Amino acid sequence: MYVSIGLRFRVEVEALNMAESVGNYARHRTAPVLTIERGSNGEIKSYKITMAPSVSGQSIAFGYMSALVALAPRDQLPVCDKCANYQKLGGFFKRADEPKIAHDDRVKGCVVEDLTGFMATQERGQGGAKGSVVRRTSPVMFSYFVPDTNSARGIVMPQLHVRYNLQNPEQQIPFQTEAGTAIYIHGVAIDVDRIGRLEEGDYVSDRKKRVELAFDALKALYGGLMYGAKKARYLPIIEHLGGVAAVASPLPFNVTPPRFGDYVAEKYKESSGIRRK
Repeated sequence: MYVSIGLRFRVEVEALNMAESVGNYARHRTAPVLTIERGSNGEIKSYKITMAPSVSGQSIAFGYMSALVALAPRDQLPVCDKCANYQKLGGFFKRADEPKIAHDDRVKGCVVEDLTGFMATQERGQGGAKGSVVRRTSPVMFSYFVPDTNSARGIVMPQLHVRYNLQNPEQQIPFQTEAGTAIYIHGVAIDVDRIGRLEEGDYVSDRKKRVELAFDALKALYGGLMYGAKKARYLPIIEHLGGVAAVASPLPFNVTPPRFGDYVAEKYKESSGIRRK
């Protein structure tokens, strides 16, 4: 079974994914997106590429993994020490420096590595001996957050702030943070058949719990917005506008982005065409 989800959000004044800092200026991540130029009768005249605010799939996946760590004890599912201590370590390294741990041992011993993949490599040994690689492609996949330019143009705008020092005004520091506002669209895909699967095709004994956790973590992720930067002072104003989902078997089917319009009917027509073929 393969589950595909398309989501649509209205997000205002967010700084969820900052790309870099240049001095006292913090830049929002941007990505190239297509905008449609239409004529007076609504016909498409041309496409243009513009840079727009975005949130990377890597940033969203970090929030998802955080949700997995928080929810796994509830279901008595295993989490390795590296993932359990991701806050102290500064990220999810997933035992990348331990290539001797076998693929199946990683899947059995850590639900985060099972659901979100891993890779560990060992350098060539003495005498030119070939190195080894142990890896797993994530069964849970995330797209970028990108603006739906069919309905509104996404923009980034710098906001000026000042760190005050009343005792020494000369040490007051002005800084600017880029904030983004857009109608965002986003895609998620879950290859349910690969959750808990070992290399030889067998499954772990607690696979049902892991499948349920995969979807519960998604609810926690979007319900509580468990990802992104600068939420202490840039907690985004977010409104869930809707979405569409499809369950496909035996072949995968990805819903197209839920852009402005009757996207539910459009996805139904797409899936109907696949069923007829």
